[in-house]
Formats: sequence, C-alpha cells, structure tokens
Amino acid sequence: MVRAGLGSEERTTYLWRIMRTPGFLVHPFSFAFALTLLSAGPLQATEGGEDKASVSVQCARGSGLIQVSVSNHRKIGKVLLEVKNAQGRVLYSEEGKAMTGELVRRLDKGLFPRGATTLEVTARDFAITHHFVIE
Repeated sequence: MVRAGLGSEERTTYLWRIMRTPGFLVHPFSFAFALTLLSAGPLQATEGGEDKASVSVQCARGSGLIQVSVSNHRKIGKVLLEVKNAQGRVLYSEEGKAMTGELVRRLDKGLFPRGATTLEVTARDFAITHHFVIE
C-alpha cells in the first residue's frame, strides 16, 4: 500500500525499503510503480492546508527596487528564479543554491519594462509562480 502524505525524503526511504524485498524485481507492477513515484516532479508545497514554501514580491511604485523573498520549511537547495513578461519572454534569470530556508533578492526596477510580469521560482521541493505589476 502507498502511504499518502509522505514527504520526498520519507517517500524515497519507503520506496527503498520496498525495493529491497526479495520478490520486488519479479513483479513488473512493483518495478513500474516505484519508477513512477521516483520520477515524480516537484511536490506541491502544502501540508495540512498550510504552505510549507512561499514567495512574496514587493514592487512599490515609489521604490526603484523589486524585492523577492522565498521561504521554505527547510533548506531550499538549488533554485531557479525567472522573471517573465506577459508574452512569456524571460527578462531575468538566476540560478543558484540557497543553503538556508530563506532567499532574498533585490532587483533594479529600471531593468524591466512596465506592465504585467511573472516570477517563477523552481526548487527541489516546490515550483511557485507569482504574478505582479511593474509600475
């Protein structure tokens, strides 16, 4: 039986335990099932109705900066930040590694055209899209 509500680390540990059983490779269903679970993409960042990861963008009209804050319940790890315009063209991209559960970036508003903009943050545990307007 699959246990619902397992985190990525718990899920991986559970699957390794299943894979060590003697008859695992004999049953093709078990093998296909494990591959499906291991190949799953980033998890939705919610647990019990509360967000485990969040992204906030502060883009005030009177300020020349855009502040991006990313927080997670544990170390973020490898992260990709992309700012896109309304047509989907990438205006800013940054890839790095956050060794804590919080990441803050301040971007110069003068580099971006005015209008509707989208911030996409992708990490190991989550993928969050946040829409905002540059005025």
